[in-house]
Amino acid sequence: MKIIKRYLPKPKYPDTPLDWKYLKTKEVLCLIEKLLNGEMVNQVNNNCGVSKITNAIAHIRKFIGYENIVNVRVDGLRCDLYELVRTPKSIKKMQELKSIISAYLNQPLKGKR
Repeated sequence: MKIIKRYLPKPKYPDTPLDWKYLKTKEVLCLIEKLLNGEMVNQVNNNCGVSKITNAIAHIRKFIGYENIVNVRVDGLRCDLYELVRTPKSIKKMQELKSIISAYLNQPLKGKR
């Protein structure tokens, strides 16, 4: 796998609010776990069941800081890979997001009674 370049794209719509519906799923929790383990994730492989990984990455970037996830362009691959920048601040924010999502998933379901 030949890496062409690592880059931070220009932020799109930076003032839109964080939308939790893209983050509060088991698949995104798996995606966060893979990023914390130092793996690169993309749409083709390591996608953890997320149908559109770019939505989840965009909202993760809004929570942890835009500069903490970089795009990686690989030769021969149609889409970019995403990699977590391994700084103490980014790891702490990612673990905080992981705990928020896991707490939400462990709540009992609300239903009509």
